[in-house]
Amino acid sequence: MSAIKRLAFVTGLILGLAGFVLIAGNIVLYLLTGKLPSVEVKDDGRPVVGLVSPQELVTIIKEQVEKERA
Repeated sequence: MSAIKRLAFVTGLILGLAGFVLIAGNIVLYLLTGKLPSVEVKDDGRPVVGLVSPQELVTIIKEQVEKERA
């Protein structure tokens, strides 16, 4: 039973650290560049990682909301 507990602990620790690194990395990236990371999917299905400013993000969200309302 202790092997299962140890596996659960290690798995939770790894997932928690990965989440922390992801969030902390995004915060540091925003503080250094003023932009947020974004992933855009091209027509052929390939993801492209880039940076987007907060104002551009608001514009994208407004366009999506207007498209859904229409």
